[in-house]
Amino acid sequence: AEATGAGGASLAAAVAAGIEVCNRLGMASYLPEAGNSLFFDKGQHATSICGTLGAAVAAGMLYGLPAEGLADAMGIAASMGAGVIEANRTGGTVKRVHCGWAAHAGVSAAVLALEGVTGPPTVLEGRFGFFQAWLDGRFDAGALLDGLGGRWELLRTVYKPYPTNHFTHPAIDCALALRDRLGPEALAEAEIELGVPAPVLRTIAEPAEEKAAPRSPYHAKFSGPYTVATALLGSGGGLGVCLDDFAELHPARLALAARVRCVADARATEIFPRAFAAVLRVRLADGTELEHRVDSSRGGPEHPLTGEELARKFRDNARRALPEERMEALVAAARSGAPASALLPLTVAWNT
Repeated sequence: AEATGAGGASLAAAVAAGIEVCNRLGMASYLPEAGNSLFFDKGQHATSICGTLGAAVAAGMLYGLPAEGLADAMGIAASMGAGVIEANRTGGTVKRVHCGWAAHAGVSAAVLALEGVTGPPTVLEGRFGFFQAWLDGRFDAGALLDGLGGRWELLRTVYKPYPTNHFTHPAIDCALALRDRLGPEALAEAEIELGVPAPVLRTIAEPAEEKAAPRSPYHAKFSGPYTVATALLGSGGGLGVCLDDFAELHPARLALAARVRCVADARATEIFPRAFAAVLRVRLADGTELEHRVDSSRGGPEHPLTGEELARKFRDNARRALPEERMEALVAAARSGAPASALLPLTVAWNT
């Protein structure tokens, strides 16, 4: 938007179109009989694959590409998106660059289209196209096309309140709900069971020994046991669990994580992936049993974050890079609906 001098309305339209493309491509991979995203079943990160095409559309709109140019940008971007998610299971930090790489590749695809490079017109549905290459030709055409341009899946986007894998969020919600009733002493000999949808066990609970004792703070963000322990014993910063909670691995949380058993929960499995659900059961040494269940994680349409909660999360992140006064000016500019050009001095001042 800065490079092309686009105003706030054009920026918003481009973002909306790009996210809609990303969301619908991702939703097309969820089949009822599979009970999970086919991308994830195949070990691929849907965000970095679908996000590349969405970013190409957003950038292409701001570059002024016509409809056929946007189609070319998507066709080019389909050759650029990828992301292996083995790091979710056994560690490694590469996943944290997947989203940024998708953005980088999407902008590159839009620039190539602007310069005359073309993509295949059947890039999505073709014999060797997107859906065949990534999903073996299995996809939900209705999720992709029904209501396109009228029903906006963008409006159902779930915001992540916690800086952890999204599958851990309902577990964190449960732990935070029980936190005030469970002090460190009560937890010292507690037995804890976390019930989640069966398909997410491979991401946040397996291999069990890796998830009970994550190798690094980043690996811990993909551990159901460790994130539950963090919610129960952590700082309570941010919106309950924050980035500072993962600055290092904490011995007390590791000790508690070792006593968290993860199981498949029938109710959570039934409503997945339409909603991320979980149940947390805690049995104390004196026989007291506590339980909390959520059928939809915090941040979604059923339990949305407030405007102030979104601003709090932004501040928690932005203050790591921006001075306080510039951070607050950016919050004010975003809330006022200021044009993109109003944000340029903030960016330039930070970069210099």
